[in-house]
Amino acid sequence: MRARTKIRAEVILEVDGREVYRGPSSSFVTNFSKLLLGMLSAPGNTAIGSSGAIASTTVTDTDGLSKTVWTEWYASGTYRGGGTPMAMGAPDNDSSFGVVVGSGTTPVSPSDYNPSSLIPHGTSTGQLDYEPHTVTSSYSSTSSYVEISRSFVNRSGADVIVREVGLISRSYWKDLSAVRQDIKYLIARDVLPNPILIPNLSSLTVRYRISLSL
Repeated sequence: MRARTKIRAEVILEVDGREVYRGPSSSFVTNFSKLLLGMLSAPGNTAIGSSGAIASTTVTDTDGLSKTVWTEWYASGTYRGGGTPMAMGAPDNDSSFGVVVGSGTTPVSPSDYNPSSLIPHGTSTGQLDYEPHTVTSSYSSTSSYVEISRSFVNRSGADVIVREVGLISRSYWKDLSAVRQDIKYLIARDVLPNPILIPNLSSLTVRYRISLSL
């Protein structure tokens, strides 16, 4: 019998290092499939002159606006540059993209473009301190996975409740002259079956893991 490869996406949550939730992530939204289409449609390594987009796709950004995301872009000569259509490694203290958390309970829809109620970075009431991302991977002859994770520290002085998690991508391209594109758009959103309480001075770690196995 021929082996069949299984693809699985999981969400794992830990509070102060203790796992409090693990479940399937079945809520990748329409933006993700549109991005995949745009990337698969790119011709690859095709020069068109000094600079410009070779392949693109249309997504809904986190403001609810329709935007054209470049999936292949070229610059040469004095316009040397580059970028990525799907960055998620947001730096410390940045809650505008990457792994994000929220307090909303609105059911997931394929047309979602933002968390229902994003918990922003900060140390005031209802906020969490967003830490940098960590990306890990593992490969063997029968299975592999890639995982992006981020921790959030509660420095608000009171409990914070997390009810949803998600992934926001960033399309960022620049050349020597200027930033040519900076668009942020949701690709996944998961509403948790039960709220997760983060006590003051405790930390939450959210892991999105995509696995392949025989």
